[in-house]
Amino acid sequence: MTSDQQGGPARRWRAAALAAVGVGMAGALFLGGVKATELWQGEPFPVADPVAVAGRLDARTQAVYDALLLPDAPLNREWPSEGIEASIYDCHPRGLAHFLDSISDSPPREPGTTAVHESWALAGVTHAQAVDAMARARQTLTAAGWKVTSYTDLSPDDVTLRLKPPQADDGVTDGVTDGVSVALYPRGNLAVFAGTDCIRMPDTTPVDFEGRPDVPGPSAPVQLRDRRTAGAVAAG
Repeated sequence: MTSDQQGGPARRWRAAALAAVGVGMAGALFLGGVKATELWQGEPFPVADPVAVAGRLDARTQAVYDALLLPDAPLNREWPSEGIEASIYDCHPRGLAHFLDSISDSPPREPGTTAVHESWALAGVTHAQAVDAMARARQTLTAAGWKVTSYTDLSPDDVTLRLKPPQADDGVTDGVTDGVSVALYPRGNLAVFAGTDCIRMPDTTPVDFEGRPDVPGPSAPVQLRDRRTAGAVAAG
C-alpha cells in the first residue's frame, strides 16, 4: 500500500473539515453582511394592507369594550380624535444611513408607509367605575392571551391601562405590532385607543394625492353605534 493510499482517509477528513470551516466562515460573513446592511439601511417595515390593519384594530377595541362591562356609559360622539386614521407623517427612514435625518426637527417621511390608529371614548364614567372596569378588562383579556404593559392610577382624572394583544396570525397582518390603551380623562371621558407601528403598504394600495390610504371608520363598539337614538355627549 502506498503512502498516498495510507493517508487517503486522513486527507479526505481534513479536506472535509476545511470545507466545513470554509462554508461556516462564508455563512458568518454572509450573515454579518446581512446584519450590517440592516443596521445601515434599517429594519424593513412589515408589509400589510392598511384596511385590514384598521379592521384588526377595530376588533381589538371591540374586545376591550366587551371586557370593560360598562353598558350604561354612552359613546362620546364629539370625542376630538374619534375614528380610525392612517397617518403618513409618523413614519420615517430607519437605519444609520438616516441618522442625521432622525435627529432633525422635521425628519423626512418614508414614502409608502403609514401608521394606523383608532380612538373613541365613553362618557360619564367616574373614577371608581373606571378602576373597576379596567380590573375586569385586565382579568378577561389576560385570560385571552393579552399582556398588561402598564397600569397607573395617578389621580381621579388620570387612570391608564396599557395592553399588548397577542400577535395576529391571520396571514394578512402578520408581523404588525399593535397596542391598546384605556385612559380616564377629565369630565368622565374613558378613552380607548389602539395603534400600530409603521407598516409598508402594498404597491397596489389606493392612496390620495398625498399618499394617504383610505381606511373605513370604526364599527366598535357596535352596541353603541347601533343605538340610533343616542344623543351626542359633549367632550368638554
